[in-house]
Amino acid sequence: MDEEEERVFVAITCTDRGQHRRIRLTTARLHASDRGMGYALEHFAPPMRDAKPGSFIGRDSYVFICPRCGRTPQIKANKWWSLLEAVSAAGQGEFDISLLP
Repeated sequence: MDEEEERVFVAITCTDRGQHRRIRLTTARLHASDRGMGYALEHFAPPMRDAKPGSFIGRDSYVFICPRCGRTPQIKANKWWSLLEAVSAAGQGEFDISLLP
């Protein structure tokens, strides 16, 4: 497998900014033609165009749910993938979702 075909995985965790033990919410898979995340609707909800207003699911944002601290950070889909590309480019294999502003 050459470098263009290499898949990069980033663990998405939560620590409530260091207040609780690390918990893995999902794993992001990055590849030019194939990207996604596992455990949908267990610890995060992907954007869904038909999401009902007031639900925890966003129309254009990923919503993460930490079962330990109850945090539910959201991030727009295009910003999410740009952030993960930067995390991967920095050589990091993990991102703590509680660090989102």
